[in-house]
Amino acid sequence: MIKKSVLLLFFMALLSGLSAQDTVMLQSVEVKASRIIPDFVKPLLARKFDSVVLSTTSTSSLSDLLIQHSPVFIKTFGPGGLSTASFRGTTASHTLVLWNGFKLNTPNLGQVDFSTIPVFMADDIGLKWGSGTSNHSGGLGGTVDLDNSLKFGKGLLLDLKQTYGSFNTLGSFVTVGYSGKKHALRLRGYRNSSDNDFKYENFAVIPTQTMKQQNADFVDYGIMPELTFMLKNCILSLSSWNQVNNRNLPPIMPNVFNVSTKEWTKDGFSRNFISLKTFWNTGNLQLKSAAFWERQQYFLLTRNPVTDDTVTHYNSRNNSFVLHQIAELEQSLWRTWKLNAKLQWDKEQVKSNNYEDVKRRDMLSLYAAVGGQPFEGGDLRLTLRYDRVDKKSMGVFPTATFSYDLPFAKGVNLTLGYSHNYRNPTLNDLYWFPGGNADLLAENGRTGDLALKYTFKNDRFFVDFRTGGYLSKVKNWIQWVPTSYRFWKPENVALVFARGIESHIETSLQWNGWKWSLSGNYVFTLTTDESANAALHGTKGKQLIYIPKHHGNAFLFVQWRTWDASYTIEATGSRNTSFSTSHFTRALVPYWVHHLSIGKKFGKVHVELRCNNLTDKAYQNVIWRAMPGRSFEIKVHYRY
Repeated sequence: MIKKSVLLLFFMALLSGLSAQDTVMLQSVEVKASRIIPDFVKPLLARKFDSVVLSTTSTSSLSDLLIQHSPVFIKTFGPGGLSTASFRGTTASHTLVLWNGFKLNTPNLGQVDFSTIPVFMADDIGLKWGSGTSNHSGGLGGTVDLDNSLKFGKGLLLDLKQTYGSFNTLGSFVTVGYSGKKHALRLRGYRNSSDNDFKYENFAVIPTQTMKQQNADFVDYGIMPELTFMLKNCILSLSSWNQVNNRNLPPIMPNVFNVSTKEWTKDGFSRNFISLKTFWNTGNLQLKSAAFWERQQYFLLTRNPVTDDTVTHYNSRNNSFVLHQIAELEQSLWRTWKLNAKLQWDKEQVKSNNYEDVKRRDMLSLYAAVGGQPFEGGDLRLTLRYDRVDKKSMGVFPTATFSYDLPFAKGVNLTLGYSHNYRNPTLNDLYWFPGGNADLLAENGRTGDLALKYTFKNDRFFVDFRTGGYLSKVKNWIQWVPTSYRFWKPENVALVFARGIESHIETSLQWNGWKWSLSGNYVFTLTTDESANAALHGTKGKQLIYIPKHHGNAFLFVQWRTWDASYTIEATGSRNTSFSTSHFTRALVPYWVHHLSIGKKFGKVHVELRCNNLTDKAYQNVIWRAMPGRSFEIKVHYRY
């Protein structure tokens, strides 16, 4: 992996010596490898995090950003532990994560660990759901988009961030580069580590004891070089994201006295892409190619403390290689109407000691979308996608979105949406040994959306309020079920019906030298299995495990001259951890977590002091996994 990254950097250095051709384009061009929210995707089906939110969370993980500022529920094992998303009542594998338009979900697991993605590595982060996810398969719940952008004509780029906090948590983040008239070069690197040995209340022992977490330290580090050229009517971009994550895994609360256990993960990846985008008066064509290498290793060794005999020994190694090829066309048609078309080919390969041999998969996708205004105040968008997997047709998947500005209510917009999508089984689902099921069908989902938006703006005050509901049904939902052979096997056994209400508010006020902004999310989610199999086991109509019915957050940011402060609230309702009534599979109680930060700017240096979990709340996001109490962090930020 390192050799591949060095070769790519050498290639990028050679390209930097090329002389750019004359151009008729303006110098003040913002370069983006892919659009997070295309013009014809209505805002009610997509949301982009603003610069204030990204700035305050720039040294955090994507997991923390989504927990504190989005409607997405994150199931997290704690700092340094696995963090996965539940978007609209679905599971981790139903949330698609894209980096500059390329899928990050691994072919073997089908999901993404959000704790391993630093916000620092992305310039723009956005969410899409419903018919807004139509241009990719797999996002039955929604899509998280990460985008990188470089601007021309900015000169020297230098940005330094240093953090230090409780539990010996240390983070260093560096950005250096140069942005000229026709080319831009940027190098980003970071290192984040922690002993992660916080104290917590262990509720699994009698009597309850205060303990210190053991074997939980972690270190993550990564580097991302980026290079962009303007060549006449074209833009050429290259990027390479390389990262290593080494993490020890602490025991769950009932097993803290078992000191003869070693458990850790060692992961790393190299994600590389090249993009050529050419423009003309009425549109553009973008050609993109990417190669992703990823390795995952999970180790578990448990010994008998008396005899020192091995009780459990597990050493899982997975190496994946994925090629992505994309051609995407954007073309204005007539008046407000636009066409977007995409041809995509993906090739996946996984070598694992959990498979009998190397497994491969080829996927071909054709996509077309037409959007415009059929009449004043109305927007219509229609899409079709056709997919083939290993030369087998998956079918045609349509979506439709209609948006209307109500003439009798100024600032109010109504949006209706329908989407049809699917998700392929992961390679683990198909080929894991023992237990893989090569006869699995793809999950098939349909979603309907209804949403209202109200917007008001004047010179000092702005408010954006959105609320709506959705209905979603997924057939052939895949579940791993026990067999009579003492191992589990995935089956298409569930028919999942998800429905809910989502509300979002965003306000800002400027008055007498003060700047105030307030944003918040509230989500009500009801997700049940309506299949015959659920009825047979007495679980039909019950909320699926680890999906809260109520979830929300709020964020207040205040700025006055060189001072600023923020206050964040996370609220999570009760979650079932099993359909069993056993004490050790009990429901997790609701919790509220508060965070406070205060900062001041000294010239080009900004100093911030942050208190996490201000009220020292003891809670669990995952059963028997400790979460840290009150902790502190200081951040020093220098920008040239």
